[in-house]
Amino acid sequence: MNVYTAGHSTAGLDDFIALLLEHGVEVAVDVRSKPRSRLPHFDQAPLEAAVEAAGLRYRFLGDRLGGVPRDPRIAARWRQGHLDPIIIGHLRSTDEWTDGIAELTRMARAGGGTAICVICSEADPDECHRKAVALDLAEALGDAQIVHLAVNRRPPAEVGVQEVLL
Repeated sequence: MNVYTAGHSTAGLDDFIALLLEHGVEVAVDVRSKPRSRLPHFDQAPLEAAVEAAGLRYRFLGDRLGGVPRDPRIAARWRQGHLDPIIIGHLRSTDEWTDGIAELTRMARAGGGTAICVICSEADPDECHRKAVALDLAEALGDAQIVHLAVNRRPPAEVGVQEVLL
């Protein structure tokens, strides 16, 4: 069984959905603490609508598996695009994280093995907490391989001045 991860970065929504479909993903699991983006098509409601219109399921688990800690002392360390081992250690020690991984495990095992893609915003999994989510899920499943998917990103010139500045 594969556990997929993908970061939307500056991709177009159609390209992102096509990537999920190409790899047989059945459920897109959003682990962003705050499911919004400087690219409005990746805000939670439009993303969920697009995923479901493509015949996939969308599931938000950022309330349990998000990368921004709730403890203000730890959260002060958080920086976009920087994976802090202290934050990851803290997140992994919480009941919310344990519950989120247990739910992901049930989802993955449903129906003989549901193809799940853990999604967040960072393009590089080495700079994103979704890698820790995928590692913990693969360990819970016991026989899973982690596959990090890369979507074609739009060149910055196509992003638009307002989107870059926001």
